[in-house]
Amino acid sequence: MAIPIPNQSPNNTYLLASQRTTLLSSWCLWLAVVAGVVLSVISVLKICSSCSETAAYVIFGMNFGWFGVAFFVVLALFAALRRRFVWAERMVIILLFAAAGAESRFIWLQKYDIGQWCPICLGIAAAVGFGCCVKLYELMGTKGVDMKFRAKLLLIMCLIAAVGLAGAFFGVKKESEAAELDPFLGRTKSSTVVYFVSDWFCPGCRKVEPVIEKMYPDIARIAKVGFVDFPIHKETLNFTPFNLQFLYFEKDKYMPLRKALGELALKTKNPTPEEVQAVVTPLGVKLRQVNYADILYGMQANLTVYRGFNLNSTPSVVVTSSKTKKTKILVGDRQITEQAVKAAIAEVEK
Repeated sequence: MAIPIPNQSPNNTYLLASQRTTLLSSWCLWLAVVAGVVLSVISVLKICSSCSETAAYVIFGMNFGWFGVAFFVVLALFAALRRRFVWAERMVIILLFAAAGAESRFIWLQKYDIGQWCPICLGIAAAVGFGCCVKLYELMGTKGVDMKFRAKLLLIMCLIAAVGLAGAFFGVKKESEAAELDPFLGRTKSSTVVYFVSDWFCPGCRKVEPVIEKMYPDIARIAKVGFVDFPIHKETLNFTPFNLQFLYFEKDKYMPLRKALGELALKTKNPTPEEVQAVVTPLGVKLRQVNYADILYGMQANLTVYRGFNLNSTPSVVVTSSKTKKTKILVGDRQITEQAVKAAIAEVEK
């Protein structure tokens, strides 16, 4: 059903809403759009630590922050065209009221599922709500519009909001629900996998960590990368849940997070969530509540790697190709160099 914004004609008592807008209402609408873009960018950058729990959710498989940026950029495009084209004005209305319906679902999740309020997300909801108020003022404030016409507009807006709510209800999921948990980094589509197998309390592992940190960007560009905990020292298992959480949900920040965990391992063998939170807070990360089943899944995957390749010491690097069925294993800090790992990748891919 088309939104009833009638075309202007000499005998028409109704005028296009876009031509009746005042300078003030136009500026107010743009204020809402700009605020939405800025807040969405802040959400993407995770400047606000309260966004971390919200970041555990995706909408139609897309990060909330990036979805918000895309939404408000598209909204800005239609807002810029709405004075020239009736269809652009209608798209502004559709986007705003659909977003209002979706935001009601997001607010419900913060209240009853996440259990805490994210000021950035609430700010985005406020920007959407403010934009809707501006449009209601523009549409309902037009002189000569009868009550029947106003009622029809309100009904259509409510229907649009309901569609937005339904879309959010079915489209929003936790990352762990949206897809199988993936602990791999780097070029995840590659048939070549490089496993860095280590123990958090192994002196040799600590010695080779700076080498791994330095080579990681180059290796990640050409191969699939996995970091495997091999508990030569049983205390390593105390760090594994945190390490897996970062592999699952903080892929972009994994290497500095790994370094932070390594530094914490120098101070304690049994870290508390509060101690881990203290070392990752400067990186803009907040610990999540990860299901026990997800942790068990990751630990089982680790076990499969070091037992499957008959490893018995750390540090070790396993380079294997599912395409050629070849495997190369490097053991010890003397063998594990960037040149050796790259040579192993070339060897298994032949």
